Parts: sequence; C-alpha cells; structure tokens
Amino acid sequence: MTEQFILEFAPLRLKQQGYSKYHFRHRDFIIEGGTTMTIPAYNEMFFIIDEPPGLVVDSEYGMYDSTDNPIPESIHVHRGEIRIANPGYEKRRIKFIQAIIVN
Repeated sequence: MTEQFILEFAPLRLKQQGYSKYHFRHRDFIIEGGTTMTIPAYNEMFFIIDEPPGLVVDSEYGMYDSTDNPIPESIHVHRGEIRIANPGYEKRRIKFIQAIIVN
C-alpha cells in the first residue's frame, strides 16, 4: 500500500470498526537478520507502507509474507500482537502508518 492510499483508506477502515477518534503516527523499524520483533497493538492498527522485501508480519488480522516462499494472499493491515520476522541474514526495514484509537 502506498502512503497516500493508506491515508485515504485508513479512516474508512477505522469507521467500519466503529472508531471515530484516532490519530496517525509514522513508524519505521529495522529488523535484524534472523530475529523477530513483537509490537503490542491492541488499541491500534498498523498499515504496512509499500512492499518491504524479505519479511513476515503476522497478527490476528492475518499474515504478510514477502520472502522467497510467499503465501497466496498477504494482509497489509495488522492489529493485536504483531510479530515481524526477518528470516534472512541482512537487516530489513519496514515502515507503517500507525492508527492509534482514542475512543
């Protein structure tokens, strides 16, 4: 998803979930090779910006996989306990737009 698309789509998605008060924050993470990072996002939604290569993102909303063995459908919106895995050897960058739910 492009950043512009997320900024247009996110308010609609949040409204579908029953939320009217929220604010956005840009997040940028480096995931070291062979590691997994966990983000507790129970009152938030994370939207993946662009197509970060070589990473697996898993949450209660589904999975995004851009490794050499991708899954048939990748989910770009995540919530709950979000796990970001880098199964490769090199550092990888992933960027999100975080929607922090206020109500």
